[in-house]
Amino acid sequence: MDVIGLALAIPAVFVANVVYVLFVRFGMTRRPSVWPTVLWMSRAVLVLVVLDVGFVVTIGAIGARTLLGPAYWVGHLLGVLAGAPALAHVLLLPPGRVWSKHWFAAIGMCFLFGVALVFLQVGVGGALYGPDGVGGPFSIELAPNKPLGPTGYAGRSAPIR
Repeated sequence: MDVIGLALAIPAVFVANVVYVLFVRFGMTRRPSVWPTVLWMSRAVLVLVVLDVGFVVTIGAIGARTLLGPAYWVGHLLGVLAGAPALAHVLLLPPGRVWSKHWFAAIGMCFLFGVALVFLQVGVGGALYGPDGVGGPFSIELAPNKPLGPTGYAGRSAPIR
C-alpha cells in the first residue's frame, strides 16, 4: 500500500507546488504588508523541519517522540505540511531577488523538498505507528475506545484495564 500511496503523492506534490509557487510569485508579491509576517513564520517552519530531521538522524523518530512527547508528532506534521510552502515564501519573497526572476526553478526546488518531506513522513509515521497505523510503539494512542493511562515505559501511554 505504501508504494501506491507514494505513487499518488508525488504527482500531487508536484501539482500543489506548481500552483502554490505561482500563487506566491504572481499573487502574494502584490501584498507587501504581509511579507514580514509570512517570512517570519516560514523561517520558523523551516527551522522546525531542520530540527525534526536532526532529531530523526541523531536519536531516531522513536527517540524524538519519547523525548518530546506528543508535541513531537504535532511539530513533525506541521513541518511536513507547511515545509514546501515555507520554502516558496523564503525563495520568492520579497520580489526582485534571484529566485523571483527564476520562479520556475523555485517550483523544482519546492517539489524536491516536498517529495523529501513525503519520504520523511513515511519513515517517521512507520517508525512511530507501524505500517497502516498498527504495530508501532505508539500505535495504541490511535486505537478507538481505549482510554489512556499514565505514561509507561519509553514515554508510551498504557491502556487502562
